[in-house]
Amino acid sequence: MTGWESWQSTWAGASGPLPDIRARAEREARRHRRTNVSVFLLLVGASLGAVPALTAPESMVNLIGWGILGFCIAMLVGFVLIQRGVGSWRVASPREGIGFLERRLEGELRVAHLGRWVYLALCLLGGIATQVLYVEHGSPLPVRVMTLTCFLFGIALSFTAPWWFGRIARRRQAEIDGWRRWMDEQNL
Repeated sequence: MTGWESWQSTWAGASGPLPDIRARAEREARRHRRTNVSVFLLLVGASLGAVPALTAPESMVNLIGWGILGFCIAMLVGFVLIQRGVGSWRVASPREGIGFLERRLEGELRVAHLGRWVYLALCLLGGIATQVLYVEHGSPLPVRVMTLTCFLFGIALSFTAPWWFGRIARRRQAEIDGWRRWMDEQNL
């Protein structure tokens, strides 16, 4: 009998609706694995996309390439460290499932904070470097303004990420807290 099966037999005598912790924990564990693969592939793709900038003859373009590589390395190292803190994807019992869901939620919030600061550095470096390039090449003012607007939008979006993710996380944490209260009330 697995941990879940023994818990289910214990739940048979519990009162009230049974929380669907197992399905949620397994779904989040699958999402967690897909996220890890997706982030790794995106960072590899972005790093490979920086190679032409590194081989360009202009030093400012090289700086942009190094900025992209620095961004990818910072995101990869930060993401790996955060994901290690989330711990095991296995959820053998409802209590372990709740623990995993809480650790994953906390890890997602840390990734939002990581993205805030790494994107800020990338957008500042990119914004300044592209403006210098535009001045050197005599690019028209509307092109310079549109590019700068895109960088400012990126800063605004990434800098507010912890705030809007926190709003989402509060709802998910309330659901997890409800499951934990139910299990405590039932002495499970």
